[in-house]
Amino acid sequence: MFWLAWKTLYHEKTRFLITVTGIAFSTILVQTQVGIYFGMMGNATALIRHTDSDIWIAPKNIQNFDFANPVPEERVNKIKALPDVLWTEKLIVTWGFLKLANGGLEQVEIIGFNPDSGRGAPWNMLKGDAKDVKGGRYMILDKSAEERLGALRVGSVWELGGRRFKLVGLSNDIKSFTTSPIVFMSYKQAQEMPGGFVSPYETSYILAKLKDGAKAEETVSRLEYEMKDNDVMTKEGFISKTIKYWTIQTGIGMSFFLSAILGLIIAGAIAGQTIYANTVQHLKEYGTLKAMGARNEDIYKAIFSQAAISALSGYVIGTGFILAAESGIEKAGVPMYLDFWLLASLFIVIVMTCIGAAWFSVKKVRTIDPVMVFRG
Repeated sequence: MFWLAWKTLYHEKTRFLITVTGIAFSTILVQTQVGIYFGMMGNATALIRHTDSDIWIAPKNIQNFDFANPVPEERVNKIKALPDVLWTEKLIVTWGFLKLANGGLEQVEIIGFNPDSGRGAPWNMLKGDAKDVKGGRYMILDKSAEERLGALRVGSVWELGGRRFKLVGLSNDIKSFTTSPIVFMSYKQAQEMPGGFVSPYETSYILAKLKDGAKAEETVSRLEYEMKDNDVMTKEGFISKTIKYWTIQTGIGMSFFLSAILGLIIAGAIAGQTIYANTVQHLKEYGTLKAMGARNEDIYKAIFSQAAISALSGYVIGTGFILAAESGIEKAGVPMYLDFWLLASLFIVIVMTCIGAAWFSVKKVRTIDPVMVFRG
């Protein structure tokens, strides 16, 4: 019955074109909203995901990675004493103001890491090496920050927090959820930043790697009992907590998903209305097919095929537009994540939405009496 579905749609070219255009725009809306959401969540959890640790010890009632209160450095000794711990590391997350060439100030997120171990360091370097921050006032910025900071040249000197830092490297595509540029520097320099949120003998996070990663949950339970003034989480637990904060508590995630659902409703409404109009217009033809021995199931296949053809055509056009515009969207500072599996999942959702909308047409055909063909 596929040929019948195609013939019916082709016969009404203008209506089919309007339907495909509507589904294409709905596809663009859905993919944009979902892609940006996943892109933002990827940025929000990037450093957690790229740090090879099993356990994160954070300040009490931490909500997300970017905003942490200080904790005493000495607590790292309690973690080191555990027999299951392979190594521990300290990480600082703080904030400061970078002075621009025009005299203005730009707020930046500062990551202080141990250059000897490289844990918490930028993982995707474009120029220089993460270890180059060792031994002085050196820093690394991400190439994407040029949109906010101006030209970034390795070897240039910048003023951060009233101190002069030399730019020794550029990372690539490492961004924060807050869109503030990220500055990587040595742990010692981050701890000594004037006006920062940490002071000597304090840190933001304590990281721990276990000899057996399968014991992470067990170790977390033990540390939660012993360190009641801290939040103790597995790596996956901290990722989940950060995503939950930005998605639910801030309402950001809900706004993206509501827009995506609106796009699906629009796609279903357009496809359903068009197919229903086609069905009503060709009731006699369907009645003729039933009089000739066609089963209801055969006609159902034709109607659902119309929905699938419309959805596929609109989806291909919409996806082509999004993929062509993706680099431009990201250059504008908007994170977007679209991979094969996400696109495939959205394709299934959109097609099933359009097919579901065609159910009203199926109900109409079910009541057709073949005798109507022989009536005047």
